[in-house]
Amino acid sequence: MLEGMAGELDRERVAKYVVARRGALGLTQERLAERAGVTVKTVYNLEGGGRWPQARTRSALEAALDWEPGDLGRIAEGGEPAGANGDGPDGALRELDELAAYFTDLRDGPGDRRRIALQFLRALYGEPGGR
Repeated sequence: MLEGMAGELDRERVAKYVVARRGALGLTQERLAERAGVTVKTVYNLEGGGRWPQARTRSALEAALDWEPGDLGRIAEGGEPAGANGDGPDGALRELDELAAYFTDLRDGPGDRRRIALQFLRALYGEPGGR
């Protein structure tokens, strides 16, 4: 069913979920590709909203993302992944939106706030002198 409907699927939505899930799992595109047994180009295309992968590739990616079979299709059709929990893509997307709002506030706010936030981030990442 999904193969024939690939043009009607929300590939951008899938891309956001995959990027968020990969980030939540702490995986690079290369590591995800390795786990799934696919090329990095396949991951890149999926995350860019490009070509819809074949069923076998979708299954491999779902397994590598610790999702249930069919989750990519459910996401593409507007649903939620059955394999998602509180730390899944929805949670990660909400957290990224919240972070974006904070960074917008920092960009538009006084310099003192930016300096304090930068000090905090450097301490969090163990980089007292910066990158």
